[in-house]
Amino acid sequence: MRLLNKLVLLAVGLITFLSCAQNKKEETKTFNLDQYVDSIASEVKHYPKEPMYYLRINQLNCIYEVLVNDRLIDKNYSLKQYATATEINSCILKSGPQKVTYRLYPIGDLIKEEYGEGENVTTLLANTEITIEVIRVADINTSKSIVDDEKLILKHESKNDKNTDKFVGSGLPYYEYTFTFEAQVPYEIEGWTNAIDLRKLDQEKLELAVVNYYKEIQQLYKANDAASIMTMEYDMFVRLAITEYRDRQYIKEMVAEIYDPIFILNKDYQPIIDYKMQYFADGKIVRLWHPSIFEKPDLDPRLNRKSAFYFLYTNKDNRKRVRFQGITLSIPKDKHKKGEFNFEFAR
Repeated sequence: MRLLNKLVLLAVGLITFLSCAQNKKEETKTFNLDQYVDSIASEVKHYPKEPMYYLRINQLNCIYEVLVNDRLIDKNYSLKQYATATEINSCILKSGPQKVTYRLYPIGDLIKEEYGEGENVTTLLANTEITIEVIRVADINTSKSIVDDEKLILKHESKNDKNTDKFVGSGLPYYEYTFTFEAQVPYEIEGWTNAIDLRKLDQEKLELAVVNYYKEIQQLYKANDAASIMTMEYDMFVRLAITEYRDRQYIKEMVAEIYDPIFILNKDYQPIIDYKMQYFADGKIVRLWHPSIFEKPDLDPRLNRKSAFYFLYTNKDNRKRVRFQGITLSIPKDKHKKGEFNFEFAR
């Protein structure tokens, strides 16, 4: 409630809610980015020690998605391996057990694309592997580097069949596994937990409502309506800032990643088609995402596993570019009314 009240005050201070088109332009002009950043920064508390958690992921002969507490935190749809650890505090809302889920997919045409020859691999191979290390840094403020100060909390390795010594998911088009670890953090926030399970709603009506909401957001982007868009994004920024103990400068840079694209000129939004609904956070969050080319072979490969919310534009060098904007939605329990779809951007 405190956060909601603060957001209302912020919106009132930044936006004059008038109905006509001319005043809509004024609404964008009166948005004060510095006040917005200051408001987010004021929500961040600091502690004697500020622990950070990371995942270090290595895979072989597969592509993957990794979720923490059923929120997508990392993905790799290439053959590349990354040594850099991925921060996961943004998916940790409080101390206690945390759930890590990985989803493995076959490599498809990646070998052929990389080396110019090879077959289209449509199932997971016998020598598929993934290793995930859960790492803790006791205090990010005193840490010189993750490598020097990290403590290994848990190391998970994918399993092989005892009889064949082949990967347990060998021959499958998809494999999923979940394990848990314990985390201790000094904060506790609500995040997405105060939302209904969207999987329990009428799926046809929900899908139509989500598509229509995406279209409404498109109109806000086309109108360069920064005030409305940034107000929708506020709770998400607060969650990221609190869980990662961020300072004002980092928050300003983080906000710019959403704020700056609003003002790209001549955005050419593409139709919301060829998508599927994906759920996260145990059904409390939904998004529209293009499926993989395995699921829809005739899909444009450039859309493979990308957001259904995207636009084309011409950059300063007069080159065509594309921007995919991830839009995730939820319905708070206190706003849910039967037969209505009162969406908010997911926190």
